[in-house]
Amino acid sequence: MGVKELFGKGKQLFKSLSDNWKTHYRFTIKTEENHAEKFSFILTPKRIFVVVGSSAVGLIALTALIISVTPLKYYIPGYTTREEHQLYMQVAGQVDSLELLLSQNQQYLDNFFLLLNEDIMDDENHLATEETSENQGIQERNQRQKEAMNEIIDEADLLLSENVRSEEDNSKIPVSHRANISNIVLYPPTTGAIIREFNLSSNTFGIDIRNVKNTLVTSVAEGIVIYAGFDPNSGNTLIIQHPGGIISIYSHNESLLKSAGSKVNMGEPVAKMGNSGNDGFKNPHLHFELWYNGFPVNPLDYIVMN
Repeated sequence: MGVKELFGKGKQLFKSLSDNWKTHYRFTIKTEENHAEKFSFILTPKRIFVVVGSSAVGLIALTALIISVTPLKYYIPGYTTREEHQLYMQVAGQVDSLELLLSQNQQYLDNFFLLLNEDIMDDENHLATEETSENQGIQERNQRQKEAMNEIIDEADLLLSENVRSEEDNSKIPVSHRANISNIVLYPPTTGAIIREFNLSSNTFGIDIRNVKNTLVTSVAEGIVIYAGFDPNSGNTLIIQHPGGIISIYSHNESLLKSAGSKVNMGEPVAKMGNSGNDGFKNPHLHFELWYNGFPVNPLDYIVMN
């Protein structure tokens, strides 16, 4: 069938509809016994079209009204209530806050690694570098972190190798690398019984002190908190930078009393003893480390426990 034939049939159908658009037809209902007329009305194609169209529009409007004012609307895919929208916004805000907190914690860790290697940039030079090129600053920071970690690993390997060769005392740092901080008075980090001592040969860079839960943990000297957060292994951990290149670390606390950036004094409470993290001990205890110029030192050489 060609296009012309289809066009011709369509034209004939349209002409037939237009000719009969207002033709009147009588719709009658009669009884079967005596053919008595019970009901009748006049129909035209125009009226049929209007009635059917109006009924369809009315049915659609009625369906939309029922859905909008009844719980049926909750079954429509993608529909959400005002309360759910507010909840979504609240969750989105919490996610943004967590991302910001994660970024801040990462910055504190970056500063800690740099402090261990005495490689912190001057604030003004750092700001100038950031203004000049943010991307370049990020690359330089990553490079410094990598170099710092490599230096720490190399120094630790050197200390461990020399320590293993020493037959007299396997629990002390070689004399050539011993930190010279004997002229500094340090306050005990807490009270209790020492359940594990410092031992480089077994990668034990600090001491563990046991006591009852929520025993106060205090700062060994004045300084600034450079990290306060949670680690799956170390639990609630606090790291304090002290004058003279000294860093103290307090791990496995029940709770922290200071936040990053806080200034602390000697003997000031900074945490409460607990058993957070995973290091094999089941009882509340404090794992305490003391670092000097990038080297772990035995805290018992500089602190007298009560």
